[in-house]
Amino acid sequence: MKNNYYDYINSWIIQSTMADLRWWLLFLSLFFPWVIWWKIVDRTRVFEILSYGLFWSVMATWLDLLGTTNHLWRYPFKLLDQIPSLLPADIAVIPVLYMLNYQFARTWKSFIIGAIFLAFLFSYVLEPIFTTFRMLEFMNWSHSISFIAFFFLGIVTKGIFQCIVKYKKDIS
Repeated sequence: MKNNYYDYINSWIIQSTMADLRWWLLFLSLFFPWVIWWKIVDRTRVFEILSYGLFWSVMATWLDLLGTTNHLWRYPFKLLDQIPSLLPADIAVIPVLYMLNYQFARTWKSFIIGAIFLAFLFSYVLEPIFTTFRMLEFMNWSHSISFIAFFFLGIVTKGIFQCIVKYKKDIS
């Protein structure tokens, strides 16, 4: 019985996606950004910054599901086959990087520069890498549309959260 169990586990690992380095990249990208964030987050603004990041996480997950459902893109290789979106990007990489921009960019000008950089990074660096490694496939989408979307959403979320912070200060 012990050998049967070992054989089962061994064959599961070999036949599953866990044997693929792409799986480990996605798995680590689910946790590593949060570790970095925790080390450098401004502890005096942690609630505000985390709220901003959680808003990004919900928005990214929802938009990713919308895009995959409407066949704009698909993920041939994922962390979990049961989830149609790219979970590590939606709940870790994207929100953490936008939280860092939100934290460190104190002016609109610096925030816009950071938002342009992040939109470029996601659209013209990471997406092509994911496409090359067959982790992302565009069907009715392009890197340029992604760039515009990432930039526009960055500006909108910053505006929303500035209004929320101002409202909080006004009622305090």
